[in-house]
Amino acid sequence: MQLTCPPSIRDGDIVIRPHKPADLDAFARFLTDPDATRYMAFTPEQKSAEGARAMLDYVISSYGTEDEVLSLTIADASDDSYVGSVGAAPTEAPGVVEIYFTVLPGRQSRGVATRAATLLLDHLVAQPGVREIRADAVRDNHPSIRVLQKLGFQSVGRIDRQAAEGDLAHVAMSGVRQTLDPERWRAARRRSGG
Repeated sequence: MQLTCPPSIRDGDIVIRPHKPADLDAFARFLTDPDATRYMAFTPEQKSAEGARAMLDYVISSYGTEDEVLSLTIADASDDSYVGSVGAAPTEAPGVVEIYFTVLPGRQSRGVATRAATLLLDHLVAQPGVREIRADAVRDNHPSIRVLQKLGFQSVGRIDRQAAEGDLAHVAMSGVRQTLDPERWRAARRRSGG
């Protein structure tokens, strides 16, 4: 399944849009902050300034190709500055897409992740072939789990992920898997007028 990046989508004071080279400094500050990334399953090399540059370059170079990575910046609508990231990727299961979201520590607890994920979910459910959306979260990552619950995700149990190889390798993680049915999402959005 090929997921495509939307252009810029706005919700009040935030915008989700493709990453830009100008996002690098803020992205690197986030990725090198041990408190901000304590629940992220990245290697120490990825959680470095060089790792941030490689990751951002990889994603930006994928835009417009058949291997496009759906990873977007959450930006402040007033000045286009980096506030966080949101994205999705197909999984090994046909029709199943996994989402993620991150928000800079100074912008957390303000609804940014919920609004950015809502914009992404609206985009994803319009993509052909998406039959389930999931998110894996470390059990102690209560803020992310609360966001997923607000969005209507339901816990389906414990998940243990092993380290991956290659360009996007990560360390093993244990946590909880949450899933969302696209039809349930569409129905809820119709009821709320969204």
